[in-house]
Amino acid sequence: MDKYIIKTKRTSCSGSTEKVSEKQFVQATIHSLQGVVIVEDLWRLKSVLRLEGQSDENLLQALTELDKKIPPRDLLQKTKIGHTLKKVSKHSNNEVSRQATALINKWKAHFESKLDRPQIEVKQDKKTEKLRKSGRNLIADALGSTEKKQLCESIEREVFHQCKRLVNNAYRRTMRKVIFTLKHKEEIRTKVMSLEMDIKDLVKTSLKT
Repeated sequence: MDKYIIKTKRTSCSGSTEKVSEKQFVQATIHSLQGVVIVEDLWRLKSVLRLEGQSDENLLQALTELDKKIPPRDLLQKTKIGHTLKKVSKHSNNEVSRQATALINKWKAHFESKLDRPQIEVKQDKKTEKLRKSGRNLIADALGSTEKKQLCESIEREVFHQCKRLVNNAYRRTMRKVIFTLKHKEEIRTKVMSLEMDIKDLVKTSLKT
């Protein structure tokens, strides 16, 4: 008789054996919201776009970051980043030019179609601003040039960005390492000044935690 018995797989009495996949939800942070504009990031990205001889890759990355935000009108006027974008829109690289133009049109359309409502801005205190300005001056001394103001600003802003926008021990130690490297390592200093070495790489190799 056993040959006529068909054995089937037992199912659990507690319920179906099928598992329902749970949806994964990612909580949005305040910084990821389009209406939240960190002032420092706007200045940093403007610095990237303005730096003479900047690589196409860095320009495109900066434009992509900017595309995620819509700064309030007063902040656009304060930073004058719109003027910078207009210059970038005339760039020889077609993709850079296209993205810059698209961003200008996007912001313009936003303000024409919607009320310019107040948006959240994340600012810093005067003590922090003073310390950071001092750091830029020290970078200029290390480069041995007062004519590289834009480069010095870009380096300091990148340090601040990679140190999670905090002037803490990590920021101070990283700044000291960057300044020491630029002052005493001629080969690296030359590459940085000619933009042969990317500023992000300079800071990344100097980053202290």
